[in-house]
Amino acid sequence: MAVVFGFGGFHPGEVNVQRLLHVPNQDNPTVPFLHPGVARFISASKLVAIGTTSPSGHPWTSLLAGAPGFAQGVGSGLLAIQTVIPAGDPIYENLGEKGWGEVEDGLAKGEGMVAGLAVDLEKRLRVKFYGRSGREMRRANKRAVGLVMEVEQTLWNCPKYMNARQLDIVAAEPPEPVAESTTLSASLPQEALDLISRSDMFFVSSRNGYTDMDTNHRGGPPGFVRVLPPSDPAADEPTTLVWPEYSGNRLYQTLGNLQVTPLAGLTFPDYNTGDILYTTGTVEILIGDAAEAVLNRSKLAIKYTVTEARYSKAALGVRFAQAEQVKWSPYNPMVRYLATEGKGHKLAGQTGMVARLVKKEKITDSIAKFRFQLEGGKGTDEQIWRAGQYVMLNFEEEMSAGYRHMDDSDPQGLNDDYVRSFTVSSPPGRFQGREAGQFEITIRKVGSVTRYLFQQNAGAAFEAPIQGFGGEFFIEKCEGGKVGIVAAGVGITPFIAQWGELMKAGLDVKLFWTVRGEDVPFVRGLLEREDMQGMKEALRLFVTGRGEGDEAIDISAGEVQYRRMQKEDLLDTEDVDTARKWYVCTGRKMLKEVQDWLQGRPVSWEEFTY
Repeated sequence: MAVVFGFGGFHPGEVNVQRLLHVPNQDNPTVPFLHPGVARFISASKLVAIGTTSPSGHPWTSLLAGAPGFAQGVGSGLLAIQTVIPAGDPIYENLGEKGWGEVEDGLAKGEGMVAGLAVDLEKRLRVKFYGRSGREMRRANKRAVGLVMEVEQTLWNCPKYMNARQLDIVAAEPPEPVAESTTLSASLPQEALDLISRSDMFFVSSRNGYTDMDTNHRGGPPGFVRVLPPSDPAADEPTTLVWPEYSGNRLYQTLGNLQVTPLAGLTFPDYNTGDILYTTGTVEILIGDAAEAVLNRSKLAIKYTVTEARYSKAALGVRFAQAEQVKWSPYNPMVRYLATEGKGHKLAGQTGMVARLVKKEKITDSIAKFRFQLEGGKGTDEQIWRAGQYVMLNFEEEMSAGYRHMDDSDPQGLNDDYVRSFTVSSPPGRFQGREAGQFEITIRKVGSVTRYLFQQNAGAAFEAPIQGFGGEFFIEKCEGGKVGIVAAGVGITPFIAQWGELMKAGLDVKLFWTVRGEDVPFVRGLLEREDMQGMKEALRLFVTGRGEGDEAIDISAGEVQYRRMQKEDLLDTEDVDTARKWYVCTGRKMLKEVQDWLQGRPVSWEEFTY
């Protein structure tokens, strides 16, 4: 994780990676303490990955598991972990009896640095933390660990490529045969290579010198980690892996550490068998042409060479609930194969559905509506998606061919996985000229993918694979039947899809919508639609960005204000003593403002966090 200093609150390694990848200046969201919400999340977790450093300076990643509560906050900034550790786990050697690292010149190198990642795989959530260990306890059976650490940093993390699964707790004292661990050579045996090839996630620990550490997760479709062939098959060469770095929150904390200290500890779990592959090794960051030369369609990748490894059988304290199925992240890009391998393989877990563009309607210079024919779907529209959900489209096949290394005209194109989510702005079924199996998205041109989509024309055979439909931003009938909606710009789209049902339900709806002056044609056209009856009566419109001398805008709405929306606009006298359920779809800055305004009232919001 990051020590809060230097440019934007990032350490020099992170700053350098962000500059190499043309990331705009940003603040570091890391919290310099054990946040109460993080402590609660950790206490509810069944699985926590822990990063520690060996006496030789190599990071390793441990996997500790147990019933919720095995890791929990026990005081001001303190986190206690007590559980049975897997056989062969490196945590004992790394922390030592006193919980400190290697001693050099009378000083402890690393001084018990401990990084962690608590995960909830069922809900696809994760949170990072970092601190210093102060005490480690051993029990007589040599399998139990009690660790107390002072947490110095915490950060909620993007769950974009986390595949959901339900895990069951394994008894603390496993039945015979007892779990066993084997030390491997740097040239991994086939059993270990097979585990890697079927893995859809691994945990990685890195360090920023001996200042701090980071433990995180990498996920994707099975096979997203590739094994490079040895240069000499007859030689006993160390195993080298490579994987693509997909676009995430663009903080690059792991890569920043690897820039400073090119060492990492990777651990691969098998949630079916309980096997664990522990590795530590050296790292090379591949950017642009260097990445493409090794891994097809990749602009950012990590090349990792194993130096030490261990394989523990039936050792993991949680197992996959066999009755459940893995729910693949809809954001998983297709497997990117080595330059020496074939192309065109299908993504594991792919829906098989394709969206074919059949109509494009330009609304303003920056807003357009696109109608797609869904092909390959099984079931009716209502069985595939619900009004208020979003669709994930994969543009990788279309866009990756035109990549240019370090394109200053499109810096966001670098490290872009080309999977994008768009709120479906039409309800399922036939209406407004739509045929069965068709859906619409209404979007603003804001980035590389949307710019590309705006260039497409209906009938030009444009198709995009559908990764899936998702989201649960549904407006429900509440007690009293009063609903408040706050939208900004194209944030109106989830409410467009649900408007007809709102009116049928007879709800008392107030709609507060803020738009730019240039977006007024979008508003006018929407209010004239047959399926938006009742919207103009419910609407209070706020228009910003009008120049001096502009004529008044007539959109036949009940009320138009030429200013920013204020708290008093939402909380008028009618609602002071009356419950109203609020739904918000805006940008992050405005969302925070509205949440503050509506504090103490029931609020749901649409947030694109990944």
